[in-house]
Amino acid sequence: MEPMSEAAARQLLETAPVAHVGVIADGAPYVSPMSFVVEGNTIMFRTMPGRRLSALKANPAVSIEASRFDEESGDWSSVIVTGKAGLVDDDASRQLVLGKLYEKYRDALGSPLSRGGPQPMASLPHVVVVEIEEISGMSSSGLFSLRTRPGRL
Repeated sequence: MEPMSEAAARQLLETAPVAHVGVIADGAPYVSPMSFVVEGNTIMFRTMPGRRLSALKANPAVSIEASRFDEESGDWSSVIVTGKAGLVDDDASRQLVLGKLYEKYRDALGSPLSRGGPQPMASLPHVVVVEIEEISGMSSSGLFSLRTRPGRL
């Protein structure tokens, strides 16, 4: 394994389609997947009421992981971010985040202007912004043979 540069870690984070956010919920770790966008030194996502949102309100410390895995070679890369989460409470900022999410996930969601189709993010009323405090990444590198490379099951 080898460490990734901060630039490579940020690039993986910005292009990953899904990440996982870890929070402390009722005194125990809780991890859930999320769609997200990166803007500068922040990660933004939407969520609905539930365990994740309650945990974020009680304790804003989070850990976010995004990874990439090549099934053919077994190569992988993973990024870990730590930071503090906060809720966005003004409509203009919420709309800005929604626009960025639609832009990133346009191929999966279709046009936000289409009528009659499902709008999956419309039911996620809360916008969360995480200030990145630390970011690091690791990759499998070429140190392992194909048969023994981690991630190759």
